[in-house]
Amino acid sequence: MIRYAILAVVAIAVAGTGPLRTSGAPPLIPPTAPPPPGAFDTPPPVDAPPEPKPTRAGEAFGVEAEPFEPVDVRFRLADGIRISGALTGWDDHGFDGSFGRRQWSDVDHRDAWRLLRRLSDDENAEAWLTIGRILLRVGLDQPDARERAERAFVRARQLDPEITARVALTRAEVARIAQGRVEREAAEEKARLATDHPEGRAWGTAPWPTLSDSEQEAAIFTMQADASRILARAGMDIAPVETKYFLFYSDMPRRASVRWSRELDLMYVRLARQFGLSPEENIFWGKAVVFVFNDRDRFRLVEAQAFGQLAPEWADGFCHPIGPKVFVSFYRQADDFAFAALLVHETVHGFMHRYRTPRRLPTWANEGIADYLASVLFRNSPIDLMRRQKGLRFVRAGGDVNGVLDRSYQDGSWPGPDNMGYPIGYLLVELMIRDRPGPFAAWVNAVKDGAPWETALAEEFGVSRERLVDTFVRFYRVND
Repeated sequence: MIRYAILAVVAIAVAGTGPLRTSGAPPLIPPTAPPPPGAFDTPPPVDAPPEPKPTRAGEAFGVEAEPFEPVDVRFRLADGIRISGALTGWDDHGFDGSFGRRQWSDVDHRDAWRLLRRLSDDENAEAWLTIGRILLRVGLDQPDARERAERAFVRARQLDPEITARVALTRAEVARIAQGRVEREAAEEKARLATDHPEGRAWGTAPWPTLSDSEQEAAIFTMQADASRILARAGMDIAPVETKYFLFYSDMPRRASVRWSRELDLMYVRLARQFGLSPEENIFWGKAVVFVFNDRDRFRLVEAQAFGQLAPEWADGFCHPIGPKVFVSFYRQADDFAFAALLVHETVHGFMHRYRTPRRLPTWANEGIADYLASVLFRNSPIDLMRRQKGLRFVRAGGDVNGVLDRSYQDGSWPGPDNMGYPIGYLLVELMIRDRPGPFAAWVNAVKDGAPWETALAEEFGVSRERLVDTFVRFYRVND
C-alpha cells in the first residue's frame, strides 16, 4: 500500500509540475454506455446547607462504608432517570439501597455532591478528601464534576494543611485511571477498525445504472449531506469547492483549495479520454467527495470515525467506495509532485469503481493501472522513478514474477514483504498497454464484466498467463 494520498486532491498540474500530458497514448478503453433541575422537583442551590446527616455508628467518616440507619434519598442518574429509596450503605465506588447497587459515576454529579455531603462530616478533612476523590473519578465521565472535586480538596486543606500531599497522590491516582481508560479505549477502537485495503472488498458485476438528471441532482445533494455529517463528527465545518465532477473539502487556505479542485477537474478530463469516454460524461454517482487535511491526526480521525478504517502512520490517504458513492480522504503532503501523483492514483481507483461495473481487476492490475496512469498523466510524476528501477532489479535477480501475480488484497499478501507488488504491477501494465493497447482495453472490459482474469487474458489479450510472465521477464531483462 504505498503512502497513497487518496484521491483527496487530485491536482495534477501544480505550480512547477508542468502541464498534464494529453497526447502520445491511445485511449485505454473504447467508449461505452454509462454504467447510501437537580435531582429533586425543586432542587436547592448547589451551595445550600446540606440536610441533616443520618445517624451513623462508629467514626464520622471513612473510605469504606460503615453500617448506619437507612436513609430515604432521591437522586437523578446522569442520563436523567430519577430514583428514590432507602440508602443502606456506601463506599468510594458507589452505594447500596432498596434500588440496588449504584456507582457514583452513574449519578448526576450535582446529586452525587449533595448525597456525599449529606453522608459526611463537614468538619472532617478525611471526609472532604474522599468526596474530592470520588468526584474526581466521576469527572472522568462528567467533566463538570471536577470543579466540585476541587472545592472538596480546598476544604480538606483548610481543615488539615498536612493533607495536601495526599491530595496530590489522589490526583495522580485518578490520572492513572484516566490514562488506563484512554489506552483501553484506543486498543478497543483499533480492534474494531478495518485493517484490510478498501479495494479488496467484495463487489459484484452488475452494471451501474444510468441516472436521470433529477436522480443525479439528488445524488449530489446526498453526497453533500454525507460529507457535512462526516466533517461535523470530526468537529469541522468546511464549505466545499464544487466543480463539475468533485466536491472538494479542505482545511487548506481557500485559494489553495480552489487551485487544487480545478486541477482535479483537468485530471478527470484527461482520465476520461484515456478510457475513451466523453469529458461531458460524469461517471460518478452525484460527484466524488474529496477530503484534504493539513493535519495527519485529523485525517486518521476521519478515517476511523467515518470509514471504520485504521490508517497506519505511513498512510497518506484512501479511496473509499461505498455502494455507488466515492469518497477520498487524504493527508496533504508537503511535496507537490508526490501529492499530485498519489491524487491521480487514488482518483483512478474511484474512477475504476464507477467504470462499467464495480468489479475489480486482479490486484496487480488494479494497482498497476493506477500507477501507470499517475505516471503518464503529468510529466513530473515521481511514480516511474519510484517503481521502475526496483522492478528491474527484481526481474534481473531472478525474482518470482509469477508469484507476485498471486498476491492479493483479500488474503493480505499484497504487496508482499518485499513490497514488490507495485513495481511489478506497474511495469507489467506498461508493457501490456504499449504492446497491445486495444486488446488490453478489451481485457479490462471483460474482467469488469465478470470474466476470470486469466480466461479473459487468453481470449481478449491473446496470451496465457505463462506466456505473459515469460514475455515480461525476457523483455525487462534486457530493456529498461
